[in-house]
Amino acid sequence: LEQADWSEDSSHRLMEALQNLDERSQDILRERWLSEGKMTLHELADKYGVSAERIRQLEKNAMKKIRNQMVAAA
Repeated sequence: LEQADWSEDSSHRLMEALQNLDERSQDILRERWLSEGKMTLHELADKYGVSAERIRQLEKNAMKKIRNQMVAAA
């Protein structure tokens, strides 16, 4: 029961943190980590008209923001 409660709380905090990101960052994280058919850096680069390296940077920054928000909310 405690494990289920902890898991639910973590999922809730993750979704809240994700919603605090800008739309592009949200989309990058969803497409790279949360969807069934995960997109590559190159596919997302084509979608947004930037380099794969820029997508990697945006992904890294978004993950850092989410981590910080989840730690703060804990």
